[in-house]
Amino acid sequence: METRLYLIIPCYNEEHVLPVTSGQFLDKLLELIRLEKVSENSKILFVDDGSSDHTWEIIKKLGASEKHFAGIRQSRNRGHQNAVLAGLMEAKEYADITISIDCDGQDDIGAIEKMVDAYYDGNEIVYGVRSRRDTDTFLNG
Repeated sequence: METRLYLIIPCYNEEHVLPVTSGQFLDKLLELIRLEKVSENSKILFVDDGSSDHTWEIIKKLGASEKHFAGIRQSRNRGHQNAVLAGLMEAKEYADITISIDCDGQDDIGAIEKMVDAYYDGNEIVYGVRSRRDTDTFLNG
């Protein structure tokens, strides 16, 4: 499979959840690779939005330990949407599909595969809208 997916994960002071959710993101990406829906060259791109905790150090360790993890760091906090934009700008040269998902586990990771499938169905833009909050996890806050 040649279709390269980049998961864009904006992070701001996520040192407590990143060690948990990074594994969940990796499991989902590896599943998509195994199912031959995306390329082995796909990435999970963490964007540190000027965190003041140990988020950047965790991202660097993740990148050193797993080829599917990568990270970029903004010099200061610029806000969630600017962090997403920074990730999209970084991925634009490499990715066929980009999906942004929050780091804190608030978003349904299962939706990633549905979004990839929608891409293959011919959709250029796919977005998810939360219909219920009762599925939120303890990682939300």
